[in-house]
Amino acid sequence: MMPTKAAIRQQTIQALNAMPAALRQRASADLYRQLFALPAWQSAQRVATTISGGFELATQPIIDQAHAEGKIIAVPATLPHRQMAFHVVDEQTTFSTSSFGLQEPVNGAIIEPNAFDLIVVPGLVFATTRQRLGFGGGYYDRYLPQTTGFKVALALPAQQAPEPNWPVDPFDVLLDAVLMAPTE
Repeated sequence: MMPTKAAIRQQTIQALNAMPAALRQRASADLYRQLFALPAWQSAQRVATTISGGFELATQPIIDQAHAEGKIIAVPATLPHRQMAFHVVDEQTTFSTSSFGLQEPVNGAIIEPNAFDLIVVPGLVFATTRQRLGFGGGYYDRYLPQTTGFKVALALPAQQAPEPNWPVDPFDVLLDAVLMAPTE
């Protein structure tokens, strides 16, 4: 019997929280190197990512690298009806804490979904076959079909699956790439 999405999410969060700091640091550094080496990253002018929460891969290094390379980087603010708007992050950006406990921008220009060149897509589990299991809110399921940019996920060892061991829905958007950190 296939485990439920909720059970897989819980197991993955526990595994991420239990990940040794040294392994997390090595795996994270490897994922950043892979991302910054991608032709899609190198040619991108407008990049979307998130402000990471506690157990997630830290996204601040991605934001910092984008700024260092002169890219426009934007992060989401949640809207009613499980929608999102991505605001440009710069030195004028101010943040507030959302109902999910995440940092969200409250100002900054909004970039339309079809204007992104590259989107770093969050989630909990990623399959080598490019499916993702998200956090369950459906925000990215609604947003990604509006985008044309290169969709990439970065998977720490605890987030990797050879293929989905969860039910895949018809509306799930296939990623363009899943970067996998070595598990050792």
